[in-house]
Amino acid sequence: KASSSSSSPSTKKMNPRDAKRAKQELAERYGGDIGKGTQERIRTSLENLEPHLREAAELHKAITQFDALVAPMTAADRNRLIPAAQSQIAENDREKLKAIVEERGLSDLDLHNVFQRITWDAAADAKATQADIVGNTMKSDLQERITKACTIAVESTECAEEGEGASVTAAVGKVLDVGCGHGAIVRSLVDAGLSEPDMYVGIDLSGEMVRAAVDRYGSARNGRTGKGREFVAGDFYAYDFGGDGGFDSVIFCSALHDLPDMEGAISKSSSLVRSEGGKVIVVHAQGAQHVLGQNQANPVMVKRGLPTTKEWGEMLDDHPEWGLTLEYEPADPRSDREEKEGYLA
Repeated sequence: KASSSSSSPSTKKMNPRDAKRAKQELAERYGGDIGKGTQERIRTSLENLEPHLREAAELHKAITQFDALVAPMTAADRNRLIPAAQSQIAENDREKLKAIVEERGLSDLDLHNVFQRITWDAAADAKATQADIVGNTMKSDLQERITKACTIAVESTECAEEGEGASVTAAVGKVLDVGCGHGAIVRSLVDAGLSEPDMYVGIDLSGEMVRAAVDRYGSARNGRTGKGREFVAGDFYAYDFGGDGGFDSVIFCSALHDLPDMEGAISKSSSLVRSEGGKVIVVHAQGAQHVLGQNQANPVMVKRGLPTTKEWGEMLDDHPEWGLTLEYEPADPRSDREEKEGYLA
């Protein structure tokens, strides 16, 4: 990371001439068509996997798609609509995958991560450049939803003990951004008052996304400590953040649905925030219904929808050891409230 005096990312949109050039250069890097170019990058990366991992990934994809197809069906509908040969192929694929997984010591998480890493690596350049063109902000209504979540995250870093017998532990001055991508919410956190670069840590499974984030925001330096924002390319579930209670807030911005084990992600987050006054924040500006659509379109990448208020209640009741309470209930999919607010929990 090169030293720089810059401490806050730009929100200035590119002028039309620069934007046109950036779009042209981006299209060229993707072979003339960003959508097709992204798919070609994904295909090439899958082909370049070790043979056993490529076969396991292909079997995992086929099984996941089949299971998603038949999940909403009754037994009668499945017998009527799914040919016996197709069901037999799925069962054979399961046996093949089981054998590979046992022989190679793979897990469902490993295979999910293959698709997540490859897909986001392929899309990283396009996503980051497109954000640069528009000044790293979303449409005003969507941006307001992100800003609200980021404000909650930042306010938690400012909490300190007050008065005799105060019950809220002093803030540690750190925010963790899970699924940080190319640093999509760094600007929003800075605008919300995250004043020191040292206060931010972002983690993403995609090395290319993290590379893009470092290129844009990783050079900011705290003049007093010499430290800067930290971006980590790694698996959130496995990464060692240096002990419990190291953050005031953990934020998942359009990211929780990309993690295969949502309950496991919340469990780890609860251990990372300080025990009193820490916040775990889940936001999706486009709402839970948007995520359900992603699940239906691509169950390999998005295994399920975001937790409803009822599911949050059940999770928190089942896990008192997390020490979490639901302070803000998310809007239900397709509700009028979701139309106005998106998803925030």
